[in-house]
Amino acid sequence: MLDVHIDDFYKDCATTLLSGFRAFPRQQTLFIEDISGPDTVDEFGLHSPRHLAALGAVQWLREEGFIRFGAINRQDSVDDFVLTSKAFTRLIAPALPQSLRGSADNIEHSGDVTPVFQVLEFARLQGDSLWVGELVRDYLLSHQA
Repeated sequence: MLDVHIDDFYKDCATTLLSGFRAFPRQQTLFIEDISGPDTVDEFGLHSPRHLAALGAVQWLREEGFIRFGAINRQDSVDDFVLTSKAFTRLIAPALPQSLRGSADNIEHSGDVTPVFQVLEFARLQGDSLWVGELVRDYLLSHQA
């Protein structure tokens, strides 16, 4: 089992990408609290480690070419947030069962295949961090660009 911070990272990536998918191709303002949950700043005006971790995941997704955005507003939100074609293509790809992975020919024989974004959203809503992590690793992060 992975450390909790890695589970949170996968959840943050999934939440960020699904938020972008719901608005695609429209740009939007992405609020970090929508990813990490409510945040309270300390007496020095600093955000919680959980909030900063979610912001870090958003920045990492941009560096890896999954999302684009403009300015970061006081660590609270990012402007002009949108998915890249790389992320969009991976989210609409078929989520094949383990037994059917590996060959494009298998897609034709698999019948009704659910896209990755729907399976990922279901896993996220179920609160299944192991499943979310597996989906993010298998369908989003492990593919070659």
